[in-house]
Amino acid sequence: MQSQQLVTSLTAGLIAGIRTILGSASMVVLVMPNALPGGIAPALEVILVGGALVGALVSLLSSYPGVVAQVQDGPAVIIGVMASALAASQAAGPPDAVVLLVLACANVAAFAAGAVFYGLGVFRLGALMRFIPFPVIGGFLAGSGLLILMGAVPVLTGASLSQLSAGLLAEPLRAARWVPGLAFGLLLVVMLRRYRHPLLVPGLLLGGVAAYHLGLHLAGMPMAAAQQAGLLLGPFPGYTGLELPAWSRLPAAAWPSLAAQVPTFASIVLVSVVALLLNASGLELATRSDLDINRELRAAGLANMASGLLGGAVGFHALSASLLGSRMGANSRLIGLVSAALCLAALLVGTSLLAYMPRAVLGGLLFSMGAGLLIEWLYDGWRRLPLQDFLIVALIVGVIGAVSIPAGVAVGVAVAMAIFVLSYSRVRVIRQELSGADYRSNVDRSAPALAVLKQEGGAIRVIKLEGFIFFGTAYSVLTKIQQMIAKPGARPLRFLIIDFRDVPASDSSAMLAFSKIRTACERHGCRLILTRMKAAVRTQFRQSGIVEGAGVSFHDDLDEALEGCEQQILDEAAGGAAAPDSSGLERIRRVLPEGAGLADFMAYLEPRSFAPGDYLLRQGGPPDEILFIEQGRVTVRLGLPDGRSMRLRAMTVGTMIGEIGLYLNQPRNASAIADEPTRALVLSAASLRRMEAADPHLANALHHAIAALLAERLTTTNGLLQRLID
Repeated sequence: MQSQQLVTSLTAGLIAGIRTILGSASMVVLVMPNALPGGIAPALEVILVGGALVGALVSLLSSYPGVVAQVQDGPAVIIGVMASALAASQAAGPPDAVVLLVLACANVAAFAAGAVFYGLGVFRLGALMRFIPFPVIGGFLAGSGLLILMGAVPVLTGASLSQLSAGLLAEPLRAARWVPGLAFGLLLVVMLRRYRHPLLVPGLLLGGVAAYHLGLHLAGMPMAAAQQAGLLLGPFPGYTGLELPAWSRLPAAAWPSLAAQVPTFASIVLVSVVALLLNASGLELATRSDLDINRELRAAGLANMASGLLGGAVGFHALSASLLGSRMGANSRLIGLVSAALCLAALLVGTSLLAYMPRAVLGGLLFSMGAGLLIEWLYDGWRRLPLQDFLIVALIVGVIGAVSIPAGVAVGVAVAMAIFVLSYSRVRVIRQELSGADYRSNVDRSAPALAVLKQEGGAIRVIKLEGFIFFGTAYSVLTKIQQMIAKPGARPLRFLIIDFRDVPASDSSAMLAFSKIRTACERHGCRLILTRMKAAVRTQFRQSGIVEGAGVSFHDDLDEALEGCEQQILDEAAGGAAAPDSSGLERIRRVLPEGAGLADFMAYLEPRSFAPGDYLLRQGGPPDEILFIEQGRVTVRLGLPDGRSMRLRAMTVGTMIGEIGLYLNQPRNASAIADEPTRALVLSAASLRRMEAADPHLANALHHAIAALLAERLTTTNGLLQRLID
């Protein structure tokens, strides 16, 4: 089994290496324009150096054993555009000087990309890929395909796009390049869309090379004549073999020209980061494995810094080549190492063989690469992408073709962000809008007090927000509140409570909208109460000038804030908080048996007084009595395991507590604490047993009254649970 795995790994490595070498030859014609024919061989050296170094180091350092890393076409396209511009301007001097400058730029770009890769990996920023909008990624890939396709034109025709004409294309020697090259490129496109066999690409490339040479032989054209006519990649006159890195041979006078290419380096870094993260994510998905993205970034970073220093170009994970091992049943670091070794062998002894590579085959390969990306994201994208995403992709492609890759990506990100802001602004940020007439605090009140709140509670409005608040969603809140305040009605809005419990964060730009909300509340005499804010959000409010003061208050508990508003309304209303018929004792009196009076029941009760802070009941205490609150106020609190406590409800005159524990004979599940001087009438368990024995009709009346109170309490508890869930 081990020998079989070894053979499979070696085979996969050989296939990957052949693809890498042939791909390197195609990238050479991308990097070096027709105006710089003397740069073909040195550029090939740079690409093979990068392929050997990056391939070996990434294979050794990657978290995925079967990874294959190669010099990539995206950065090569950008270098080629720069090289064409330099060759056209001749600003850097004669052609040899321009070639050296271009190669030095390739070295510096590799080192810069490596440094960025490594930094992203060290600071564990690989997840940044998730924040790039999907249509921007698609537009970037399709735009890269357009540039590759444009780069294939000079390779196939020997002329730039601006020089093309029908007469030029009809020339026999040019037709001998572009006709078979275009046919070969179309064949690759069709075959790659229909089949995914690992041997398909290297087999077609080798078959294309053999078929072209056979055609030359049948046409009676010698190799030397074919090279002289520009049909083959070579010859490489004056090329003496391996040299020191281009950056180390660059004269001092050329360094300002190198520094002027900083925008080019930035473009290459941007393209490389996006492509690397895409390829790594695609490899992870295709192999159903968990890659450490940050480790991949560090591996590619070290490899590219070494490549740049030693005279190579930018390279990183190649998705299709890295899938060879898994598709062939092997997953070994040997695959990437063999591929890198083949690059090294081609660099040392095989460069002269690449001089016989047909430009038609190389141009066809470039054509298929560019056309494949365009078809995937424009033709296929039209059917599988939402219209707005497809339009972003098309826009990015157009800008990349007309201007540059960074400009296209920048425009795409800007448009995607604008669409996101517009779409997110439409998301409902107001989760609930509640009136105080229906939504009340968890305080047990008398029937007259509830009637007052039912009538006057519309003066209280509670708005619960959710999600991230930024200028778009904040202004939807502002518009809603302005309409609410200005809406004519019998009872103007007096208390506006905005609850921030489900708001994790807020954009500082949203503060202007909340400042306008505060102003609107002040103008209409409405108190603004802000509850349950996160510390960071409250800091933003404070920094924007929205602080505690006249007309504005902050509260950590929504229920207590709502209770305060209710109490103010009750205090202002006649007959506010209590009435004789609200008493639990009065409820019992109404169900007493015939002939019995309240005094008969009171005989079983013991009056007891409590100072503020005294416990009427303790959580976990014995269930040995029921208390009827005759005067004062009590808060029921639930102790939590971490030492904090939660307010369950508040109780006022006429409330009965302790009945559940006594009836179930279970320890108290919460504590009852006096908030103010409180008086209670206590029915002990012993007194209840005595009542049941001496006056069963009176005891039955008590049980009937308690059952009615518990039914009401259950309704209130259900509401509390619903609010806790919300």
